[in-house]
Order: sequence, then structure tokens, then C-alpha cells
Amino acid sequence: MRSINLVSKLVGSFGIALGVVVISPAAHAGGDAAAGKTLSVACQACHVGVDPKADTPQLVGQRETYIAKQLKAFKAGDRKNPVMHAMATQLSDADIANLAAYWSSQAPGSDVTPSEEVIAIRKAQMTIPKDFPKGYILYSTVNKEDQPVVSKSYVNAIGFAAVKANKPLPDGTSIVVANYDAKVGADGKPLKEADGTYTPDKLKGYAGMEARAGWGKAIPELLRNANWNYGVFGPDKSVKPVPQTACLACHKPQASTSYLFLLKDIQAKAAAK
Repeated sequence: MRSINLVSKLVGSFGIALGVVVISPAAHAGGDAAAGKTLSVACQACHVGVDPKADTPQLVGQRETYIAKQLKAFKAGDRKNPVMHAMATQLSDADIANLAAYWSSQAPGSDVTPSEEVIAIRKAQMTIPKDFPKGYILYSTVNKEDQPVVSKSYVNAIGFAAVKANKPLPDGTSIVVANYDAKVGADGKPLKEADGTYTPDKLKGYAGMEARAGWGKAIPELLRNANWNYGVFGPDKSVKPVPQTACLACHKPQASTSYLFLLKDIQAKAAAK
């Protein structure tokens, strides 16, 4: 659940990418731009229709050789970015060539308006039940010492039962992380419970992930996490307009653990019950 706990930090930090060197469209000697267009939908989820003042770079009109070189660097780990590494490691050399051909063929300024397909990828369908945390099991409490914040992670009964039976998390599983400001003492330092975790004070909001049958249909294979969707919520459980794309990319390599980073924490809780 590392990525879920940090999901709110991803807001405004989708500047994961290839750099900004806008030039006129180039010839495409290497890749197949038509094939690259199909693959590019996953890229568009982060790189099209974003605030020009944000860190996310433009891909349209970049040099073909430059894009290919950067994708290969992300794939090899020579250029460091966990989300781009997760994306690039899924690409073959032919995929990289095709994507480079497509993006270099697009005119600068043609990336202003996202398609309906891209909007559907970005929008999570998850909600938090009104009676939460009823029906959920608290399985982890973690301090974020740099803020200071304490995060409490919950899994619903469906997911908990699957873990207890040593099965993958099924559709119907919901995981919610509640983030609280830590209560501070007269000395300005966070107060702690007997187990060393911060004493929670004001609720800051929630982050979560949920799987339901069919929720993965709108998401391209490069980003799809089975049927998982990811969401960020206010203290009143209202949905915040935070694109789920970075969460999808970050969790993508965790397929073997039901797309969770810290499945072991739920397993430990299940073993103790």
C-alpha cells in the first residue's frame, strides 16, 4: 500500500517524463506511427490536456530519436522515475519505435483536448461507503514523520476473507487509507500511542483502491490493473478530481500481489486473527 499512502502526493506530480524540446514534426524512418497511435492512449492519459504550467511535458512534435532514447533510458533504469520505469518496462523495442514515430508526427499544440477515451481512463469509479469504516478491518497504522501525519489502512471483509484463505484479492475488494494530522503536545512534537504510532487528530482525507467487475475495460493494457480503480477523497468522503493514471502506472508491476505494495500487512493481520 506504499503508493496508496502517497497517492495525494501524486497530485500535481504527473511530470514524469521525457523533457520538453518542441520542434517541428520529423520524418519517421523507424517506427509505425499508426501502431504507435494505439499504444499512445496510455501516454495520453498523463500527457494530453494538462495544465501547460504543470511539470508534465509535451510529447507532440518531439524528435523521434529523442523520444525513443528517453523511453529506453526509463526502461533500463538509466533515467530514474518509478512511474515511467513501470510503463517503459512493458514496451518492446518495436513498441518504443512506434510510439516515437507517432508522437513525433503530431503537431505542437495538438495535445490540448483529451479524448473521451482518455477522460474515461482518468476518472475513477470508486466511492467510499457512507458508513465506513463499518464492514472494514484496520490492518495497518503508519506514521508519516515528515508531515507529521498518521495513516490508517483498512480492507473490507471480502478482501480480508480472500487473504485469510490465501487467495488473490477478488473483485469486490475495497481498501481505504484514512490520513490524519498527528496531535501535537505543548512542545510542538507529535503525541504517540503505546505502540509508537502518532495520536490522530483532524482527519485530512482518504485515498483508496477498489476492484469491481468491468472497471478495467476502459483502461488500456499498459495501464490496466485488472479491475482496480484508485481514488482520492475529502474528509467528507467527496471524490476529488485527481486523475488515477499515476496510481495505475505505479501499481502495474505489482500484479503478483493483487496490485498491492504491502499485501504482507493484510496477511499479517489475517494470520493474527
